[in-house]
Amino acid sequence: MELGKLKQAKLSAIAAWISIVSGLFILLLFNIDMLTNYSMVLLDYFIIFIGIGFIFSWPAIFSKNTRLLGFWGLGISLFLLLFIFVSFVLGWMIFPFP
Repeated sequence: MELGKLKQAKLSAIAAWISIVSGLFILLLFNIDMLTNYSMVLLDYFIIFIGIGFIFSWPAIFSKNTRLLGFWGLGISLFLLLFIFVSFVLGWMIFPFP
């Protein structure tokens, strides 16, 4: 019985760290892209990294030991989606037609 709980706690901790690392990786790439104005190839897979962070944060949220890490991963993913949406809306307000 204890081995099953230990294995579940370990898997949720790994999922939490994967969600946080994927979110921080995209934040890093996004900042490099904005500061250098150099389009990176990995930004094409932006939604995949956001999805990985979003999906892996849920098992961590439901585990009691890794709940805080899960909320961090979910928060980073939601922040990135909100940032992209707001950037698009503000850009559309300045130049409505290409």
